[in-house]
Amino acid sequence: MTETFEQTLERYLQRWRPTLRPSTLLNKRGVLRNLTAYLNEHHPDVHCFSQLQRRPHIEGWLEHILYLKPSSRNNHIRNLRLFFDDLIHWQWPQAPAPGLLGNEDMAPEEFALPKPLPPELDQAVQEALTEANTFAAMALLLLRYTGMRVGEMISLPLNALESSDRNIFSLRVPLGKTRTERVIPLSPRAALLVQRILDQRGCRQKRGIPERFTRYMMVDHFGRHLTQQSYDRNLKELTAHIDTTERIYCHRLRHAFATEMARAGMPLPALMKLLGHQTPKMTMRYVEVAHLDLRDAYDQALVQLSLIHTVEARTLPTPSPSPQQHTPDHLATLMETIICCLESLRRDTRDPDLIQQLHRFIKRMRKAGYDLKKIL
Repeated sequence: MTETFEQTLERYLQRWRPTLRPSTLLNKRGVLRNLTAYLNEHHPDVHCFSQLQRRPHIEGWLEHILYLKPSSRNNHIRNLRLFFDDLIHWQWPQAPAPGLLGNEDMAPEEFALPKPLPPELDQAVQEALTEANTFAAMALLLLRYTGMRVGEMISLPLNALESSDRNIFSLRVPLGKTRTERVIPLSPRAALLVQRILDQRGCRQKRGIPERFTRYMMVDHFGRHLTQQSYDRNLKELTAHIDTTERIYCHRLRHAFATEMARAGMPLPALMKLLGHQTPKMTMRYVEVAHLDLRDAYDQALVQLSLIHTVEARTLPTPSPSPQQHTPDHLATLMETIICCLESLRRDTRDPDLIQQLHRFIKRMRKAGYDLKKIL
């Protein structure tokens, strides 16, 4: 008797259950049921995965999931490819023909670079949280000072603060998103902040902290263990008076911390461990190389080049003036140099009106350069 789709899926998931996380199994189940639901609706004559063909079954399903974002669509394709490959490798009778899905079916993913808070806004947010002096404000400041994830901060145990003989403090972060435990060194202001949180923990709760929250550090004055949504809402309320078009939310505090550490010169491996990342690629996504950083690096390089040229001018004989110094080619090169400098200025500025004016002027300069070449 031929197995139904559901029977094959359950047997497949049962085989992976001892080695995969429950969330991973749930993800696989959802993807595979998406395929079987499509087949039951559009191809009721198909009753086994071994009957699947590239056209019309797989190509029809790929068109069916076009409503998903590229990252979600690729997740579906990867899980389904792994499912097919496992059935083929295990030589199950339900195994489909090889090559039903390939790399060409993957959609180019949108790369959304996480952005830290701009320096001025970051400073304004920290000042607003410091002035508020509420439990939620102190917790948000702790996020900014340590770069923790919100979920990690909420799950901090009561004994997370550790100290050495030299009065150096650190924070032991429990298992979180990456299923790994890590230790975060604390600056003096961060250590003082943690001590204040501990002192004010449940201080207005006459009956004591509820038993289900006693193991947590982040319990507010009234004995409540706030959720991530509560911290997001508090951050929005505490920074509502700041005049900005930027969207302020908890995870941007982590981005700001990572970028600040990178600008201060922390090596990538150390920063990766501090943030709790498993790959350098993920850490690099958190570190924004701003236009200001690029301009500073470029200006420093120009200073070094000027020093090198100065030394060369002192050691090498001074060349005689060239009679071709103002040739047509030289004038065209000067025109291109001016355009490049203006283009660099346009990319660095943040004023929309100035950007538009420079764009129009550069277009006129390019046309003038083209006309100059025709004249010369």
